[in-house]
Amino acid sequence: MYELLVLGMLMSRNMSGYKLRDVLGSALVPRRKISNGVMYPLLSKLEANGDIIFIEEPNDPRNKRLAQITEVGKTHFYQQMAQPVPDNNARNESIYRFKFRGLFAVDATQQKQILQDYADKVREDLNIYNEIHQHLLQLLTQDTSNKEAIHAGIQSIELSMTICEAKQAWVGQYLDEIQNKEQHNEAKNEY
Repeated sequence: MYELLVLGMLMSRNMSGYKLRDVLGSALVPRRKISNGVMYPLLSKLEANGDIIFIEEPNDPRNKRLAQITEVGKTHFYQQMAQPVPDNNARNESIYRFKFRGLFAVDATQQKQILQDYADKVREDLNIYNEIHQHLLQLLTQDTSNKEAIHAGIQSIELSMTICEAKQAWVGQYLDEIQNKEQHNEAKNEY
């Protein structure tokens, strides 16, 4: 899973293992630390697969080595970007976040497909949360001794619903941005 993010980041520029470790940690959740015990075996695996090579930083007195993506790595990156995200996978959100970090490297059609797939999954989640929310509201109206627990459950579900709505708004804005860019490029090409 982490290979997608690493290859995507290397599509933009060469990076040190230290920098890639920071990018990987920030792509997951704030303040998550990725250990060297995770990062360096991952880089070794990518190197062994021919996805990356290490080059010396020419102006660095410490002889820092930078990871550089190869043509094989670019092919693997594009293959991973094109693969649909599997259903019912606990890592779906992370996979989509990694794909979002690599959107700059794929064409607008694929960008829109990835974003639309994500929007569809978020809509499915929101529908489930709405059903649970309605059920809990119904339970709250009944004579029960669990009103405080039900109320806490409602609050938690409402947070999840708000997050889904924010994700939907974000996807809509991103899709609008892509559309505007496409229209701008078309207008520019007409002249």
